[in-house]
Amino acid sequence: MSSKNTVKTKTVIRRVLEETGYAYMVTCESDHVNGDYADYASTHALDSFKSALSDPSLSYEDLCKMLRRAAHREARRQCKTPWSVFMANYLQKHSNSNKTGSVN
Repeated sequence: MSSKNTVKTKTVIRRVLEETGYAYMVTCESDHVNGDYADYASTHALDSFKSALSDPSLSYEDLCKMLRRAAHREARRQCKTPWSVFMANYLQKHSNSNKTGSVN
């Protein structure tokens, strides 16, 4: 994947993360939510993530697993990278490794 395509892909992934993150936050403030962000995003934006990650076979379960792993890694990080940038980088890297069969 070229550098230009990589940047564009990360931008699209960031936009989906930011939109679902904001919607999740608003939902949590106004309703009782019985689930975490990974569940919410996977339920409400699976098609957007499929498109952003160029993975039409991405399942609800796989997206939840990736988002939860990313969130766990994000909680332990030391850098000051914005949440959506960190998450987009993680998702793109791990989505690509899933396509090639690598295990992380």
